[in-house]
Amino acid sequence: MDYDKSDIATIYDEARALTPDRVRQWRGVLSMHIDRGAISTVVDLGCGTGRFTGLLATHFEAETIGIDPSERMLDQARRKTGAGNIVYRQGSADALPIPDGSVDLTFMSQVYHHLADPPAVARECYRVLRDGRYACIRNTTRDCDFVYRHFFPLQKLIASDLPIREDIESVFAAAGFAATSHQIVTQLVASDWPGFVENSALRGDSFLARLPDEEFARGMAALRAHGDEIGRDNCVTEEIDWFVFTKQS
Repeated sequence: MDYDKSDIATIYDEARALTPDRVRQWRGVLSMHIDRGAISTVVDLGCGTGRFTGLLATHFEAETIGIDPSERMLDQARRKTGAGNIVYRQGSADALPIPDGSVDLTFMSQVYHHLADPPAVARECYRVLRDGRYACIRNTTRDCDFVYRHFFPLQKLIASDLPIREDIESVFAAAGFAATSHQIVTQLVASDWPGFVENSALRGDSFLARLPDEEFARGMAALRAHGDEIGRDNCVTEEIDWFVFTKQS
């Protein structure tokens, strides 16, 4: 999906904001698997509007470079008031504007399924990382349970676009990484159903943005109807895969 040819950049943060609870959850996940003292430079690949870039910069207290091919997404990222240790650059994940062996952690959040050439990206991560350092991937996979798959006709997109877990693991193993950790994280998406419906209506998710308008409208109607059948104050969660790989020398 070409984000420069859509309006997603202008509504992305509103639709998919990281609430304080979500920030705490993901800082906790990072703390479980990464030694903060070993991290001095982080690259957020496919950073978009910088949704995770600020979290990474604050958590690791490290120089953090956000890289994205979309100028519209980067424009939104640069408008934010954030830590002084963040720099944004336009670039592609398969040709990073980063010197060899200069990075301690590469991070991709919901980026893997957009990659045209995942093996090339894995090789680039290997090139820019120092020995023994980390490549982290946070991404929905084909087997994850997430709300939209129950209300919108996404079966074809899920089958064609979302990776399977074994593919991610094999791609990074072939590039010279060892698998350090994998877990399925149940993440908080919204504190209540009405808030989730409101954010969904903004169409900030790339799958929803690609649906025909009539299919999107039917799915939204189903979401609203479901809210009338459940406890409206119940939090909304979904599964997402979390991988940590270590560069082998």
